[in-house]
Amino acid sequence: MKMRMITVICSIGMTAAACPSAPESDDELEYRDTACPNCGGNGSNSANANGYPIDQLNLYGWPNDAGVTVTGIKSPVGTTYALRTAGQELAAWDTATDTFVAVGEDLVGWTIKLHEEKAGTIDIEVVDHDMLESWATDGPDVSAYVLAYHNPDNPGELYSICPDPEEDGDDVIKATIVRGELYDDETKDITVNGEWITIACEENAVFKMKLLGYSPDLDFPGLTDPAPLENRQATIRMITADYCGGGHSFTLTGTHVGWENDAGTVTSAYGSAWADVEALWNEDGAICLSNPRYTTLGVVQNLCNLPLCTPQMAATVPHEWTTYKAP
Repeated sequence: MKMRMITVICSIGMTAAACPSAPESDDELEYRDTACPNCGGNGSNSANANGYPIDQLNLYGWPNDAGVTVTGIKSPVGTTYALRTAGQELAAWDTATDTFVAVGEDLVGWTIKLHEEKAGTIDIEVVDHDMLESWATDGPDVSAYVLAYHNPDNPGELYSICPDPEEDGDDVIKATIVRGELYDDETKDITVNGEWITIACEENAVFKMKLLGYSPDLDFPGLTDPAPLENRQATIRMITADYCGGGHSFTLTGTHVGWENDAGTVTSAYGSAWADVEALWNEDGAICLSNPRYTTLGVVQNLCNLPLCTPQMAATVPHEWTTYKAP
């Protein structure tokens, strides 16, 4: 993978494709299906600046696991405010007046100020902002940013905080913000904590979860509240092929899969023939498994013994997602 050097301010958009880049090594299976890793700073597509993980940041002065602390967000005229969020957007907050100074696209040209003891100040530039169409029917648009840092070895250039999964390095990789949840790259568990934000790079599981309509900071399509935590947890396990519910991902980048939720806001791109059913999903992982998207039943059964899926099970056992193996 390459880090994308940004030399111009770009306008960004997105196509809701289910399959991005070519496979990588078996050691990099966390947080991916068709996806890439995000969480804990350990994945190859996690947000980072100068080698420091910044995919999880505390807004109230606590360092993340890499020792990186948020110190504020600086306006183009040099005034520093507190970094906060407003809904799904980043925001600059004036603590003296208890008001938002700038939100979302108004932050383009601003600088997020971070600090790490050895590195000193780490500046993250807000290069661009866009709204992406949801993958869910009638789902709210998803906010996305291009965020870039200054490399001390080449201070005249900006580098995307999100690595480019393509070898040509031609793409500007977007990131979205999720407030109030942390995602464990080992267990795939979600921890609710309102003081933190997750910066999810494009094509990883958290980014996809939000596009599917399951973000804690957006109302679920047709409702006036976000999807419940257990449904978001089911979504993360489904995307990452965490069949057994313990955090082990049985898939690889580039693996197609069809997904369909119980609410009917997301439908499979590969049809819904019963013979192609991969699994039924809840917050604990797969309820049943018939056609693994990448591996074999035997390999999964070495870790956990799941029953084959049946139409009766689909009709009677509560589940959030049904997935289908692609042709």
